Amino acid sequence: MIFSLAYLGSPAQWMVLILACLVIFGAKRLPELARTLGKAVGEFGKARREFESALKEAAEEKKENRE
Repeated sequence: MIFSLAYLGSPAQWMVLILACLVIFGAKRLPELARTLGKAVGEFGKARREFESALKEAAEEKKENRE
């Protein structure tokens, strides 16, 4: 069985996950890890938007060249 965050729906399951993170990483490192994860997600989103923008510009340029 593959574990997925999609199956963590109830508050009890989230509490178990949070408790496991506290045990594994410790209370002092969790804010640092959350901050790093947030920055990584932000950078990923920025790269995705830039990529989509470049694709859109290329498609528009190709369309203009056809006309």
